[in-house]
Amino acid sequence: MRIQFEIKEKFPEIIEEIMNSEKWQTSVKEELSGRTTVVIRDQAYGSEATIEIYATSIEIKTAWSKYSYRIFVTNDIVWCEYNGAYRGLLEQVLLPTITPKESLLNSDVTESSLYGNEPKKLREYAEDNLKLKQFRRENFNEQKNGTAPFDHPKRVYDEFIKEDYIVTSKDKDKEKKE
Repeated sequence: MRIQFEIKEKFPEIIEEIMNSEKWQTSVKEELSGRTTVVIRDQAYGSEATIEIYATSIEIKTAWSKYSYRIFVTNDIVWCEYNGAYRGLLEQVLLPTITPKESLLNSDVTESSLYGNEPKKLREYAEDNLKLKQFRRENFNEQKNGTAPFDHPKRVYDEFIKEDYIVTSKDKDKEKKE
């Protein structure tokens, strides 16, 4: 899935957090004209992420999952582009603070396994992703019923709960009886 959304943080704040966070150990690997490459390491988990910092963009590649984030500035607006699995969206420990300016559910998914290159809102993608998971559970004898927090990225899942989009199979049975 590829998604873009505007974020609240300012570009220099993000660089400062990358270079001086207490959450991880930062080491500069290379400084070339116009590009600084750093590695941040989480000592508790033994994981790391590689970050390339440019004048108007930051590229973050997570080590284990290989998801990528590109933070960039266009017309004085800071954007984040995520490229990775739906359930990994903003869930990595080794990320600077990234706060969507508006609801993530209103963000455009520009590329995905469900729709290809047809743009859709994350709300629609999340609903269809949930329907697909429920279909698989019902038709392939999986023992899991309903949904679980690990089915959705936490920030998206929390917004779903607030908007009452999650309907468990028990809730569906209740509706049928009434």
